[in-house]
Amino acid sequence: NETDSMPVPSTKSRWGEAPYLAVLTEPDACTSVKRVEETIRAIEQATLDGGVNLVVLRVADVSGDGIALHKWALLKSLAEMKNRQPFLLVVNDDVDIVLKALSNNIAVDGVHVKEHKAYMIPSIRRELEHVVTCSFKQSNSMHKDIIIGTSCHSLQSATRSYQLSPCGPDYLFVGTCYLTQSHPEKQSLEQLEGPSLPGRVKQELYQIYNDRISHGSDTNSQSNSKKIEPPPIIFAIGGIDKQNCHEPVATFGADGVATIRAVMHASAPRDVVQFMKRIMTKQLDG
Repeated sequence: NETDSMPVPSTKSRWGEAPYLAVLTEPDACTSVKRVEETIRAIEQATLDGGVNLVVLRVADVSGDGIALHKWALLKSLAEMKNRQPFLLVVNDDVDIVLKALSNNIAVDGVHVKEHKAYMIPSIRRELEHVVTCSFKQSNSMHKDIIIGTSCHSLQSATRSYQLSPCGPDYLFVGTCYLTQSHPEKQSLEQLEGPSLPGRVKQELYQIYNDRISHGSDTNSQSNSKKIEPPPIIFAIGGIDKQNCHEPVATFGADGVATIRAVMHASAPRDVVQFMKRIMTKQLDG
């Protein structure tokens, strides 16, 4: 794949080695203390060997003090887990809780922004970076760059997000690749974006990147605000499991995959993660 040797986002050193694996929590993860504890156990097992690069705290948008308290407790537990088992941790569509966590020096890396809010990523990034800078100055410790991601279901959406560079997303969830409970409205293969879209997005964004470079739009004479960053990391999402995780990566060129139930419903999440990483890597090397 001609994109394999291309430059990568500046945050890539924090991601580990490709192919990447992201794990999302289930929508009901904060509905009770029991579900919080089950989620913590599953993520703890899944991340034991370093095979999970990104954890996304994504829960149903349900109001209530109980839900909020459970979500805060889960976030703190996952952040503490990062000290033992390194992975990136972002929260889905909740800038306020990320701001609160960062203000309290809780090790959250950023936020996942919904597709229709992607245009807000530059302003969200500035807001989070300001809080990080202030908080870590007060504690006299080092801080790392904010991680922001978003989703896309088309080449056009992905292109719009990338054009926010250099303040755009660090990663994209691209799908829906396969039939999934997360999108029950898509009940046939014809309604899916399919497993090839993540790879096509990656190719398109690298074409844009290369065109800009070849036309001299990223030169040393320009200010950092005009610097063109390489495309974000591309995750395939939607119905990803042990049987199909290799296809978007090895066949179509995605950087990795994102999954929910394949890991969170597994009786042995650690084994599932090991298998998925092994089969993706084997197919790429083969």
